[in-house]
Amino acid sequence: MIKYKYKLKYMDEFNMVVLDFDEEKSLEFASMISDPLGSDIPWRFKDLKKDIENYVDLLRGNMPEYRHGGNASSVISYRDYTIIEDPFYDEEEDEIEPICKLETIEFVKIILLWAYETYKYKSERRVIALEEAEMVMNWIEQKMLEVKSIENESIK
Repeated sequence: MIKYKYKLKYMDEFNMVVLDFDEEKSLEFASMISDPLGSDIPWRFKDLKKDIENYVDLLRGNMPEYRHGGNASSVISYRDYTIIEDPFYDEEEDEIEPICKLETIEFVKIILLWAYETYKYKSERRVIALEEAEMVMNWIEQKMLEVKSIENESIK
């Protein structure tokens, strides 16, 4: 599903799901991938739906770029790649500017996986209603199929 190595972590005190990419060695600053999830990219369905629809439009070539971020990261996505930057980087204090660059298709799959796991977890903990979670999880599954279809089209 996702080509990068990750672990799911659950923060019970905050009812949060975190995707930990610390063990991924093929990407520089891979740990930054999870920074926008939950802060800059919200899990609430209305906002998530808008973001995913924008990313799908981007992947289909219907828009030149999609920008996100500000709270925990700065995310600039183009059709082929996404750049995640630390908005609090200080040239004078830090030796290297932390920037993570990954394929946009992979970033979208990561967002969908994280959102799916978030809804599943929050429904199990009774933070949200099971019916709402199931509806959103079904929508996420459909979007994942759409994203995989786009990915397969681009491989041909």
